[in-house]
Amino acid sequence: MRKFFLSAGIGLASGVISFFLSVAFLCFVLLILGAVQHTRPDMTLTYKVAAPVGLLAAIVGFSITLVRSIRASLRSNRLQ
Repeated sequence: MRKFFLSAGIGLASGVISFFLSVAFLCFVLLILGAVQHTRPDMTLTYKVAAPVGLLAAIVGFSITLVRSIRASLRSNRLQ
């Protein structure tokens, strides 16, 4: 159960970090595009795009951490 909660915490942290990094990166991209085209871009696009990115990062972070901890546990049990 400890492995599950550790994986959930790491998944949540990776999702939040990637969400905010994605929002920041997309804001800069839209601002540069708007400056080049002399228009005001719709900044709500950043949240619409960053939400799936954050969700995917959370799922991947959770899965990778859980699989690695289970494999490490099985490997240590096999060596004993």
